[in-house]
Amino acid sequence: MKTIRIFIASSSELKEDRDQFRMFISQENDRLHTKGFYLELVQWENFLDAISDTRLQDEYNNAIRGCDIVLCLFFTKVGKYSAEEFDTAYQVFKDQGKPKIWTYFKNAEITTGSITDEINTLLAFKKKIGELGHFYTEYTNIDNLINKYRTQLDKYFQQLEKSDIEVDQKKPNDNPQKPIDVPVEKTFNEILTEKLILAIKPYNQKADDFLTNNMDWQDNPSLVQTAKRLIISGYVGVLGIQLRKVISIGEEDFSQSKMNRYLENCNLTAKRALQLISFGLISTLWDYRSENKVSVAQTQTSPLMKFFKNAAEESNQDYANLIGNLIDIYKANTLSFKMPEVAHLDTHMTNGGDFYNAIIHLDSITESIHNASFDIETCHKAERDLTCVLEHLSFLSAYKMISIKDIDYNQQRNDSEGQYLHNYTYLAGDNIFSANTQGNIRQETTPVVSYAVLLFKDNYRQNINMDPFIIDYNGLALTGGSKICFYSYCNTYGNLDLNYSFIEDNTKVVLKKSENIKPNESDTQAMNRWLADPENRKDMNFDKVYDLFQEAKKVLTGIEQSPVEDIF
Repeated sequence: MKTIRIFIASSSELKEDRDQFRMFISQENDRLHTKGFYLELVQWENFLDAISDTRLQDEYNNAIRGCDIVLCLFFTKVGKYSAEEFDTAYQVFKDQGKPKIWTYFKNAEITTGSITDEINTLLAFKKKIGELGHFYTEYTNIDNLINKYRTQLDKYFQQLEKSDIEVDQKKPNDNPQKPIDVPVEKTFNEILTEKLILAIKPYNQKADDFLTNNMDWQDNPSLVQTAKRLIISGYVGVLGIQLRKVISIGEEDFSQSKMNRYLENCNLTAKRALQLISFGLISTLWDYRSENKVSVAQTQTSPLMKFFKNAAEESNQDYANLIGNLIDIYKANTLSFKMPEVAHLDTHMTNGGDFYNAIIHLDSITESIHNASFDIETCHKAERDLTCVLEHLSFLSAYKMISIKDIDYNQQRNDSEGQYLHNYTYLAGDNIFSANTQGNIRQETTPVVSYAVLLFKDNYRQNINMDPFIIDYNGLALTGGSKICFYSYCNTYGNLDLNYSFIEDNTKVVLKKSENIKPNESDTQAMNRWLADPENRKDMNFDKVYDLFQEAKKVLTGIEQSPVEDIF
C-alpha cells in the first residue's frame, strides 16, 4: 500500500470547507485502496497546541517537507503562517521535485462590512504566485472545489500508475498491464436534462417560462446550464440535492471514478424519491390510525412490519413494494391522500412496467459497482432509468420542504396580540446544508410543531410532518444550520438504535436512547432546573425521536418495543 500524504493549508475562516474536504478524502480512500493507494491527510488541527522545543509553525513546515501534495485554500485573506507554508512547499518542490502544489481561491459573496485591510494580503499573494509562474484556480463552493480537485487527483494517480508501469517495464520477465481504452462517447445528463425540464413544466412556473421563451435552449450551452439549475431547484429539496450531485459529477472529466460515483448517485437519487413518498404515506397513515379511521388487513401489515423491523437498509424495489401496499390501504379505507398525485402510482407499480423496471434496474447498480463490471453504457442506462423514475414522480417539483427549529413567542407592552417566531430553514436543492446554513424567521399568530421537517405544496400549515423518518439532526442538537437525515434502518435484533443517512454525503448518523432520566413534570422547579442545561434538552429532543418511532411502529403494526433482558 502506497501512502500519499496531503497537507491542507488555509486560514480558520475556511474551517467548514476543510471539514467537508476531509470527508471527501475519506470517501476517496474507499475507492483507492483497491489500487494500492492510501491518502493520509495532514492539517493543522492534527497538531497538539502544546509547548514544544520548537515553534509550532516549524512543526507544520517540517510536516510539509514530508508530504506528497500541498493544497492551499484562500478566501478573504492570506495569513502569515499560510504564506509561510506555501513558501516552504514551493522551496521543497524546487529542491526535490515534490510536493505537488495546488492553490484554490474561493470566489463567493461577502458583505462589504466584513472587508478589512487583510484583503491586501490576498491581492499581494496572488501577484506573488503569478510572478512565480504558479497557476491558481477559483472555486465557488465546496462541491465545486471537490469536483475540480477530484479531476486533478485522478490525473495525479494516472501519472503515478504510468510511472510505476514504466519502472516495471525496465525489469526483466515482467508483463505490464495494458492501459484501459477510454470510450469515445462520454456525455452525461443529456437525456436527464432534456426530459426532466419538460416533466416539471406543469408544476414549475420558472421551467414553463424558460421553455416558452427558449425553444432552442438545447443548442445553447449556457441555456443548457440554466435548464439544469431549474431542475435542481425545481425538485423538492432533498431530491434537488441529489440531482445537484448527479449533474455535478456528470460535468467532470471522464474517469473510472466518475462513472463509479455517477452510478452510486443515480441509485441513491431514486431511493431518496421513493423514501420521501413512503415516509409521507406512513406519516399520514399513522395519523389516520391514531384517529381510528383505518383498519389494516393482516396481509397489508406485513410490508409495514418489514419497514419497522428492517435490520439493514431497504432496496429501491422494497420501497416501491411498500408504496404499492400503502396505496392499497388508503384506497381500501377511502382515505384522503395528502399527496393526491401518489394515488395514481399503483397503475405503474406492476412488474413489467417501465417505472417498476427502472427501479429494479437501478438496484442492480450496486452489484455492478461491487464487481467493477460497469462501463459508459452502464452509466447511460442508469441515467435513462433515473430519468424514467423522476418523470413519473415529477409532481414532487410542486412540493416544498422546511425544517422547523425552535419557536419563540414575542409580545411587547400594550400589544394585545403577540407573535410566534418560527425559526426555520427552507430546504432547496441548490443549497448545501451544514452548520452555517442560514436560517429564517417567520412571524405567525399561532405556533406549529417544532423540531420537525415538513412537506407541503402551498401552505406550510397544511403539511405532512415527516418526523421521525426525516429529521434535522442539528436542530435537535440545538446547534446552528441544518443536517437533514433520512431514516435507514433499526438495529432491531441488537440495541434498537435508529440509523439515519445524512443527505449531503450519505454518512451514517446513529440515534441511541439516552439514559438521562427526566424529572417528574409535576415538579415544576426540578423540571426547570433540568431544562436549563442544554445537554438535557438535547437528550430530550433525541429521545423524543426515538419514542415517536416506537409509537408509530406500535400504532401501525401492533409491535411494541421488546424489553431488554437482564443478563447475569
